[in-house]
Amino acid sequence: MTAPGPADAPAAPRWVQVWAAILPAVYFLSPLAVMALPALRTLPRAVWWVLGGYALSQQLPALLAPDPLLASGLALARTALMLGLIGAGAALGTRRLGVMGLGLAAAYVTALGVALLRGDPLLAQRLTHPYMTSITLGLLGAAGIWIALFASGRVGWRVPLGVTGLGIVLLTGSRGALAAAVIGAALGLAVRSGRRLALGLVLGAAALTGAYVAGQQLGIPALERLDSTDTSGRDIIWYNTLSVIESAPLGGVGSYLLGTRLAAPGVTCTLWPTSTGAATCPEWIARLGQPWLIAHNVTLQQLAETGPLGLLGLFVLLGVVVAAAVVQRDPLGLAILSGLLLATANDNTLLVPGPFVGELFWITAGSVLGRVTAASPAPGWAGGAMGAALMTVLSVPLLGALSTRPSPPMTLDALVAPRTLAAPGAYTVYTRFRLAGGHYRVSLRTCDRSCSTVTTVPLAVPVSGLTPVITLGGTLDRVPVQRLELLLYPGRAGQRPQPLARTSWPVRWTP
Repeated sequence: MTAPGPADAPAAPRWVQVWAAILPAVYFLSPLAVMALPALRTLPRAVWWVLGGYALSQQLPALLAPDPLLASGLALARTALMLGLIGAGAALGTRRLGVMGLGLAAAYVTALGVALLRGDPLLAQRLTHPYMTSITLGLLGAAGIWIALFASGRVGWRVPLGVTGLGIVLLTGSRGALAAAVIGAALGLAVRSGRRLALGLVLGAAALTGAYVAGQQLGIPALERLDSTDTSGRDIIWYNTLSVIESAPLGGVGSYLLGTRLAAPGVTCTLWPTSTGAATCPEWIARLGQPWLIAHNVTLQQLAETGPLGLLGLFVLLGVVVAAAVVQRDPLGLAILSGLLLATANDNTLLVPGPFVGELFWITAGSVLGRVTAASPAPGWAGGAMGAALMTVLSVPLLGALSTRPSPPMTLDALVAPRTLAAPGAYTVYTRFRLAGGHYRVSLRTCDRSCSTVTTVPLAVPVSGLTPVITLGGTLDRVPVQRLELLLYPGRAGQRPQPLARTSWPVRWTP
């Protein structure tokens, strides 16, 4: 599928090439990457120092986590998988990343085929995959676009892959995937010029514009959604994550353990949504709580899991990787890395194991690091400067929290909320507000060590004045004392996590 690598690059092991080719469609094989750890020996000594510093920055905070033994083991497992993916990428090289187009094509065909067999209206709802979310599938579509534009190989397979990838991005209605595709393609073009490439981007831009206009004129939900700037409730998740960070400010709660804190009481572990609900986690995964319940922002996720040292280690590594791609003028590497980093501002596209997106990032990172030379400035000042810039750009929710004053107390017209809980079951709150006309969201959350959302309901206020009585409820944790909080948010979720107002009260468990 792709042209051979440079003459001075050894051929990647056959199993790595086959594994990488099928990985997008069968991403649960990603743990096999640990078999590629020996390939790290080919990396320059400066890169070893960067990778060693990253590993240390994950292990030391684990010693300060609430459960140090578990956190240390999980940090070691995640670091080993990341380094294995980097080793696999170093063995492949950027010129061979095009082999993943085979697995991407298989994922596209599966998503479209299943949707057609079920009779799903492709233009009336967001396209999904049997074992991927719409967001993940959209990012896979973006990966197809990048590979089609910048990978080596014949045009005969790259054009169909890119066109299908563009269609997948549009049909999923994923704004993050669309933005990632555009930014990645633009930065790839910035380091590579050519008439054919420029023509392809012009045609792609025309197709995106046409699809957007069609969505507006024809009322196609998947395409209309691309016009929205709403963050889909992420502000509530960010606010809960801030409470987790406050509860463990030095070492975090441990890798893969943030989801346990964010999960609503009584909610079971799930892997991915399905047409009939959601696929539940196996028992050995469920023991960790909710390992794939994420903060939807890389900075908040890393701070909550590994504290400031872990965050610093991650961004130093990211800075070196991106700086190396820029120095090498690698269009495919820069497109993938920049696009997925943009997406991780509102998601967590770097986490592994996952639905291939994180695997794609770290394989690409390895292919870039494998070409670093001893004289390259990437591991030094360039990497540090790039890391600082990335940390600033990708920390918008955190910076928004720091620049916003604490939420004022809420002025309520009425609040009926039990202060004790004698038996397991539903906990119900009745409330009424006096508000200006507009759209709001009312959220109930419970706080013990940290806070998690119990339920959130929309509230439309036609005219200023008293609202109808609002009922909120759900299951609470069995703890001696917990704090319940009632939060009022604007109707459209933005980039700032703080609510407009809040009030709280204690609830005691009295069995």
